[in-house]
Amino acid sequence: MPDDHRPQFHLTPPANWMNDPNGLCVVDGRLHAFYQHNPDAPRWEHMSWGHAVTDDLVTWEHLPVAIRPDPDGPDAFGCWTGCVIVDDDRAATMLYTGVTLDGDVRRASICRATTSDGLLTWTKDATNPCIAGPPPGIEQDAFRDPFVWRDGESWAMLVGAGRTDGLGAVLLYRSPDLRTWAYVGPFLAGDEVDRAAGADGPCWECPQLLRFGDAAILIVSIVDRTPGVRPSHVAAFVGHIDGDRFVVDRVDELGMGPDFYAPATVALPDERHLVFGWIPEDPPHEESTRSWAGSLTFPRVVSLDARGETILTLAPEVLALRTTPVRRRTRELLGDAHPSHLPIAGGHVEIEMEIDPGDAEEVAIELIDEADDGPEVRIAFRPQTRSISLARRGIVGVAGRSSQGGAELDPWSPPLRLRVLIDGSVLEIEADGRTMGTARLTATHGDRRALTFAATGGTARIANLRTWSLTAPGSRRGAVG
Repeated sequence: MPDDHRPQFHLTPPANWMNDPNGLCVVDGRLHAFYQHNPDAPRWEHMSWGHAVTDDLVTWEHLPVAIRPDPDGPDAFGCWTGCVIVDDDRAATMLYTGVTLDGDVRRASICRATTSDGLLTWTKDATNPCIAGPPPGIEQDAFRDPFVWRDGESWAMLVGAGRTDGLGAVLLYRSPDLRTWAYVGPFLAGDEVDRAAGADGPCWECPQLLRFGDAAILIVSIVDRTPGVRPSHVAAFVGHIDGDRFVVDRVDELGMGPDFYAPATVALPDERHLVFGWIPEDPPHEESTRSWAGSLTFPRVVSLDARGETILTLAPEVLALRTTPVRRRTRELLGDAHPSHLPIAGGHVEIEMEIDPGDAEEVAIELIDEADDGPEVRIAFRPQTRSISLARRGIVGVAGRSSQGGAELDPWSPPLRLRVLIDGSVLEIEADGRTMGTARLTATHGDRRALTFAATGGTARIANLRTWSLTAPGSRRGAVG
């Protein structure tokens, strides 16, 4: 029996648990994606590194698990997030977070593994860990997720951290050989950034650094302070590097929506910066027959516009999933008392439209399951404030955070171009070619879904509305980027 919940085109483990993407890299024209993985059950424990590869960014081949915890090693409690540095097409170095338990306290270190057979078989360094633990002032269980790049004749490493005073930080290390590391100091810390702009949080995880000439984006995933709220706050600090420090010029949200966290980036040979994020999902209930949990987003391109603002767009390779479109030529008039209704055929579709808000105060698009009560996802566009939001049923948001799902489209002029992609239990949107959002769907009736459109405070129009079924492209062997 088919699993209507399972995405077909988002990277999803063959079975069991997935969380953070790790070690994205290109070897021999193919993109390798590692990810946090429990090979034994669809829940978080025994963290290992899963492994998959793609030629086209939308179809994936699953490979053997790359590394697993060693019961007698510095990663006995788990091989957590890290990165892969490719030396040539056959050899590479992995740096990852090894975690052990000291009573109830998790203790983290930075460990190393290498390969010489094209990223398939990894050997952990016998001298692990290469960094035994955090420097003074950093919590033992808030030191993780190395990110490494070549910096002149040496190597630089960022490590996510949480300070003992309750503020997040990113730490800088340097090495001549990827083996011996010296602590330099904080690269950026929470008291250097306006906390009201989105920097508040006790731990900054999964640091990623992207270069755009003299400018740079430092991406961090920020653990939320609010109990019971799923972490979903990803900050993009835009600025520049000054010696051994990062100077912040502005703080952007990296995308929107309640289900996007721990993104990892990769620079392609064509100089595009791609990002994949983790789409969290609760483990299946005990009575469930579902054997998997978690997916990664479609690939997104990160860039800076002329004003230095972060832009997030869907990688154009995803267009290869489209089949022949069904074009709806009529422009649909919306108003308070005249919502329109668009049935969606199948559980794997793309919908593209233009929204002319007219004099409406808000245009709302809701995804409903006709076998269920109430909307599952709500997209709301408010033209007066140039803001768009993405929310889903059951999520608890925090005002002003991406868990609330909001983004500002500036500059913007009518019409608003909107793409909605549904792949099983994953919904992603791209708004005006500037930002993207993600929501996990809970209802499983893929053949009973529909979109409803309504405007409040005035009238608006939907134009050039087209739908496509998503189908895997024909088998081909190409090169990424």
